[in-house]
Amino acid sequence: MTDPVNNTKIDIYNHVMPLAYVELVKQHGKEPGMIKRMSNLRMLWDMPARVEMLNGFPDVQQVISLAVPSPEMLGGPDVSPGYARVANEGMAEICRQWPDKFPTFVASLPMNNPAAALEEMDYAIEKLGAKGVQILSSVNGKALDEPEIFQIFERITNVHNMPVWMHPTLSLIHI
Repeated sequence: MTDPVNNTKIDIYNHVMPLAYVELVKQHGKEPGMIKRMSNLRMLWDMPARVEMLNGFPDVQQVISLAVPSPEMLGGPDVSPGYARVANEGMAEICRQWPDKFPTFVASLPMNNPAAALEEMDYAIEKLGAKGVQILSSVNGKALDEPEIFQIFERITNVHNMPVWMHPTLSLIHI
């Protein structure tokens, strides 16, 4: 996408993992190889290095979203809301620190806890400045057309009038 006013190219689907969320993945990730793979993807978690790389492309900005594993992949409905909050506050901080590189982010939601997902959506959009939400194509094996999940789509479109970023995932994978 290109902003015709200032010729800025805006890449709208870039995954990051704030450092505090990396720590949660290290503690609660269910796949042993995940930590090693994340460690090798420096641009995923090392924002100063990413900014340095982006400096070579001064007309590019990135809208950031959380990389998998999502909050519901790390823990049950009792803890995933806290994990989503850590991710969203971390992404908001990245945007505050480097607004010329990361003008906004897309909120991550604790999809295994629909009531908390609605609360986190409101908080991330109204308080942190998120410009949409990212939802995986499967919620720990549960289809997105389940009634308790549908209310999340209703809220983002009817209340916030914002988009949903759909992240494809295999329903059988739990990281």
